Amino acid sequence: MTGEGMIMVINRTITDAENLKELIEFMDEPEVCTSTPAEWRSQVGQSRLDAVFVGPDLSETEIRSVVGDVGKLDPNIPIVMLHGLDR
Repeated sequence: MTGEGMIMVINRTITDAENLKELIEFMDEPEVCTSTPAEWRSQVGQSRLDAVFVGPDLSETEIRSVVGDVGKLDPNIPIVMLHGLDR
């Protein structure tokens, strides 16, 4: 992968992903993208992936797929697993 590094937020609920994206950008990270579990690889394109945030609404199968695919790109990419609130 080449080019600028990016942080990817993967979540089925785009509104939640956009909220987290705005928070990360607020911390002065310029390249933050959001995507669904099925489309994140195409969003990364040729960019370097610096970190991945995995939303709490992904299924177990989607989580395994995302984590496995990120590991294939680079096993050193940090993956942050988000958890929903228990109410």
